[in-house]
Amino acid sequence: MHGGLRFGCAVAAGLLPFLLGCGSPQDSLNRQPVSGSVTLKGQPLDRGSISLETQNSAQGTSGGAVIENGEFSISRQRGLPPGSYTVRIYSPDPTTLGWPAGEAPGESRREPQERVPAAWNTKSAQTVVVEDGGENRFDLAIP
Repeated sequence: MHGGLRFGCAVAAGLLPFLLGCGSPQDSLNRQPVSGSVTLKGQPLDRGSISLETQNSAQGTSGGAVIENGEFSISRQRGLPPGSYTVRIYSPDPTTLGWPAGEAPGESRREPQERVPAAWNTKSAQTVVVEDGGENRFDLAIP
């Protein structure tokens, strides 16, 4: 009888992950992978960042990624729920990122110069729509 109890416990322990949904949490947000390309004045944007801000404040989920060699990608794990998003792209001019001679880092009041027009970042009205099961690839051309 003692062996039967041990066997029963082993079977119950083996079935537990299946009874609990295989041990992995369900994605209640229905996140979708998102990717795309970014060009600036007809050339792939060498580096920068993209932010996709939800237009549905009740949803409360936004995302972003690094842009490298004109491409960006957000995995499903960090992806975005279906809906409309405001696009903001930033890429500071690398020649303006340093600090003036004689000043320690953090002392300078000099701001890096942004290469991307304000219509694509601080004053953006650019939008994309993430679709459930869609390709969700966005090719963005900044004039």
